[in-house]
Amino acid sequence: MSSQASSPASPTSITEEISTRTMSDVVKDFNTEELIEYLGRKNLKLDEDDIKILRKEKISGLAFLDTTKEEFRSYGLKAGPATTLAKFIEGLGQKIRNYSSLKTLDDLKEMLRRNKVNGEDITSIKQFTPVFEEINNDDKALNHCMEDIILKLSNVETMTGANEATRCEFISSILHASIAIAKKLTSQDIFIVLQKDISGEDATGRVDYAIKSLENLLCITEGKPRNIKIGYAQNLAQLESAFQTNKKK
Repeated sequence: MSSQASSPASPTSITEEISTRTMSDVVKDFNTEELIEYLGRKNLKLDEDDIKILRKEKISGLAFLDTTKEEFRSYGLKAGPATTLAKFIEGLGQKIRNYSSLKTLDDLKEMLRRNKVNGEDITSIKQFTPVFEEINNDDKALNHCMEDIILKLSNVETMTGANEATRCEFISSILHASIAIAKKLTSQDIFIVLQKDISGEDATGRVDYAIKSLENLLCITEGKPRNIKIGYAQNLAQLESAFQTNKKK
């Protein structure tokens, strides 16, 4: 989970907070069906006739961004949906919010509301019952993890108030061991990607760890030192983006 330090932001952290990516950058890569699915999620009140026209004209994301109201009308769209789509395209030029800019309790409440969580706190998030797998005490990955953590603890002066980089040292050990064990249990190819850029429809940025299979993102992990509630808001946005990325594949 994540928070910002109270000291002045470094040039790197400033760059991370200010996103230069817009939704136009995302939409331009949509094929026709991906574009139709995306527009359907935006509650633009397009009916089946409108969708048929977009499909008939084979409007992909790149073509969509360059289409004017008059052109939509020439394709057969009525004035209402033609105007709606033209206005919608104008709004796609706005910058997508960066994950690191989600740093207030209001941001958390908004993320919970968007995900249909009743309540204004992380305790309102529905818990799931994990599936437990027994791991032998002589498991090589488990033993390597424990030895690595013990070694690192002996070399770190203190964990009290440890910064994100220090905590990530230990998170990395646990994640690598977990992936090795999961691969053995499932016989599936699972990988870890460090500092991966992930963009969704509402937010963009770089995550500390992404766990993926050959095709899909499986998990997003952030190594954050404090303020767990705000870290949840950022992680929810990251998971939402990962879900949108998987849907396009």
